[in-house]
Amino acid sequence: MIKPERMSKLFLVGPKTKLNKVVAKLHDLKIAHIIEHKKDDKFDICPPQDYFEKISSLLVQTRSIMSHLNIQITETEKKEMSLSIVKKELEVIKDETTGILDEISSASDAKSSIAEQKNILALLSLLNLSPQDFKQSKFINSYFGYVANPINIEQLKNITENFEILTKEHNKKILVAVFVESKFAAKIEEALNAASFSGINVDSIKELTGNPNNLIEELSKKQEKLSITISNKKDTIKKLAGKHAPFLLSAEKYLAIETEKAQIPLNFGSTKETFFLKCFLPTKIVQNTKDELIKAAGNKLHVTDEEISETEEIPIKIENKGLVKPFEFFTNLYSLPKYDEFDPTILMAFTFPLFFGFMLGDVGYGLITFALFYYLKKKFPNGKDFFNILMISSVGAMIFGFIYGEFFGFEPYHGLIVRTHDINTLMIISIIAGTVQVNFGLILGFILEFKHHGFLKAAYEKLSWILIQISAALIYISSVNIVNIPVYIGYILLAFAIFMLYKGEGFMGVIEIPSIVSQIVSYARLMAVGLASVFIAIMVNDFTTFLFHKGILFIPLAVIALIVGHTFNIALGILSPSLHSIRLHYVEFFTKFYTGGGTEYAPFGAEKQKSII
Repeated sequence: MIKPERMSKLFLVGPKTKLNKVVAKLHDLKIAHIIEHKKDDKFDICPPQDYFEKISSLLVQTRSIMSHLNIQITETEKKEMSLSIVKKELEVIKDETTGILDEISSASDAKSSIAEQKNILALLSLLNLSPQDFKQSKFINSYFGYVANPINIEQLKNITENFEILTKEHNKKILVAVFVESKFAAKIEEALNAASFSGINVDSIKELTGNPNNLIEELSKKQEKLSITISNKKDTIKKLAGKHAPFLLSAEKYLAIETEKAQIPLNFGSTKETFFLKCFLPTKIVQNTKDELIKAAGNKLHVTDEEISETEEIPIKIENKGLVKPFEFFTNLYSLPKYDEFDPTILMAFTFPLFFGFMLGDVGYGLITFALFYYLKKKFPNGKDFFNILMISSVGAMIFGFIYGEFFGFEPYHGLIVRTHDINTLMIISIIAGTVQVNFGLILGFILEFKHHGFLKAAYEKLSWILIQISAALIYISSVNIVNIPVYIGYILLAFAIFMLYKGEGFMGVIEIPSIVSQIVSYARLMAVGLASVFIAIMVNDFTTFLFHKGILFIPLAVIALIVGHTFNIALGILSPSLHSIRLHYVEFFTKFYTGGGTEYAPFGAEKQKSII
């Protein structure tokens, strides 16, 4: 479709007793783009359904359990369920899961505690100390840790002779243990602080007794048992995930839908007894939608068409079919059209593969890229539209490959166009393509301007650019005597076109006149990128042929060079034609008629399509 689908606006009002049924029907139909009601002096916002808090809480619980069980949310068919059944089953699964997770957490904490104890014991063993040396005492204070600077022993002796100090260099620092009478603790701490003492907490090993190395061995055995316990419990979690995944996925789907239905009234307006809403939907299904909604509400719903104002933001639904539909990817990537603009999808569906094929233009490369994108489409289904575009473009590369007579850079026959020789022909084709596309964009822009602002404004802003090109062409062909037309006619038309442009876009428009030439010449990249690809292919082929002729020992190197060279060229052949083709459309073509910035049509109840962007 060249235009976004036509939309209508409905106004619905009914008693709150029918709210649930109307919401359920709207969700089932999946066609109403709800317009959010803003609270005002006359009408309040409709509150959510009574069960909203309960069902949203259950949804949070379900997703939390799924997260703990490592169950990923996937596409699941909707199943009929009830809140009571879901709640009851969730309680059972929650208790079962929580118990095992608590055991895993407890074992993991114990394992971490043992690791900490082993680290401290290993340090104690360096100083030939044991945990008993750090038993709590009223008479002795102990200090254990690292110092950045050597401790001044004389300073300690000036404090008291009754102390013991053990040191050892470890990890480029000094490990130290100091034992001193409690009454000298304050002054000893000052001396330690002067040496930048950093203490190690030994509380976790104070209850242990024995040789540190023996204790480390015993703790390692406990650690291994805990690791086995954790592994077994994780296996149990995996089994629980397999057992409960079908129910949890179905419950998540059900609760997500019910939560959506429960909170949608927050977009409605209300009075004490009634609710009302406004929505957009495709014009072609308006009557059927009215009938369905009135029937669902037991004939107690009033539905009327409402006039759409010019300033209203109408949601955009672009609907294309067949081979054109994948190219909506590029339209969405740029920006959705506004409601009164043309949908450029169908135009890109024709010109993008044409430009891509013109640039790549090799039967062998086209076959390889088609197979590659077919594989990627199967591997990554969320990107199917993008890969379909490139598959279609690969067919374009094969078609032009037959025209050029190229197969992996070789020329098995003389093509209609030989790119290595017919460079001028390629340039002319590229410039003609640019001239046609740029001016087609201006014609579309003229049509839109004419529709919204009248003929004069359309002529000043769009037709003037076309006339400038025509006048420049007349001046040239009359100057070189291609046609027998006085040169002054071209100059008169040029002056008139510049005057029109000045009226439409002012002085800045006149300054921009050279840009129309640069935009058309920009299409020369179609020729340049194509030539770069074919010359790289020829260079790879010539080099590998040279290696083949060097003898049997060079054949493996020739094969490697052939594969690597063509793989590199294919990668460039995918990237460059894609980017340059997109650029020509977005910059040179779209700017002539397309503004974009439309709001996406998002019907209530419809699932958003996943994409790679």
